[in-house]
Amino acid sequence: MTDDFLRKVENYRQQIDRGMIALAKKSEPRYLYEPVSYVFEGKGKRLRPILVLLTAEMFSATVNSAIPAALAVEALHNFSLVHDDIMDQDDLRHGKPTVFRKWGESEAILAGDAIFTIAYTQIMQLEQCALTALKIFNAANLKLCEGQALDKDYEARSDVHINDYLEMVALKTGTLLSLCCQLGGLIGGASEKDLNSLSKFGHLLGQSFQIQDDVLEIFSDTKTMGKSLGSDVLTEKVTYLSCAAREHDSSAWSELLSSVEGKKMESEILPALREYLENSGIKAKAEQKVEELLKNAIVELESIQAEDKSNLNQFAEMILQRRK
Repeated sequence: MTDDFLRKVENYRQQIDRGMIALAKKSEPRYLYEPVSYVFEGKGKRLRPILVLLTAEMFSATVNSAIPAALAVEALHNFSLVHDDIMDQDDLRHGKPTVFRKWGESEAILAGDAIFTIAYTQIMQLEQCALTALKIFNAANLKLCEGQALDKDYEARSDVHINDYLEMVALKTGTLLSLCCQLGGLIGGASEKDLNSLSKFGHLLGQSFQIQDDVLEIFSDTKTMGKSLGSDVLTEKVTYLSCAAREHDSSAWSELLSSVEGKKMESEILPALREYLENSGIKAKAEQKVEELLKNAIVELESIQAEDKSNLNQFAEMILQRRK
């Protein structure tokens, strides 16, 4: 990645930070807007809105014309996290207590609903392409819900294979990155063919992003990730690692999970999980899958009729380099 690209990403991140804070300008009733402000003022990576801006720029659109779409996808993402944290009973998000832990479930549900509505208000700011953008946005929202439904359904099953997992993350994570690329392309006047390629690029990028998140959730640290480590495994959420471990040796995986039950996360559970996943080659398999999906994403990117695709190439590289 070039220094110019990294400066551009940081500049875009700061613009999104300012924009999200501006969206949280209302203060009453506090029951609603205090948690909404708490979410919008959080310091996330802002990767999704940055992807919107980079894609729009690739088709020569101005940053200002794409800012509403960027804020919309960031609001949509934050809405999904607020509700997801309730469903998964997670304690931390971006290194801070989750909304439902800080205020309660009722407050978190209502704040999430408000954030979702704010996302729609931003889509309607797109003026010339608002109706088409809204259709794409609505289709993506439904797919996100379908992905979340599969995620919850899979928690109660022990027969989920890697292909099932990939279908789920294509819906849950790939859809949102696909939306980012489509909105950016739409604002920039991309052709129908290029919008289709952008959609595929985003889906593949999203799948690779989620698998890498699964790896980092075990092999990173709480400060880097901004959330509790190991919780997905302990709550039996389906991840690439858990699917691969079951397919590799279901008995050994079950025995490992039983052996760490009730033990301390940092000092006992994570070391045991890391040792098993590394020694069995499962971690390496996951990392290979990340690279494979990214290569396929780049193939889709190369088919797009745009003069300079270097920023999206570097964005994909940035995803790959998230490893601790």
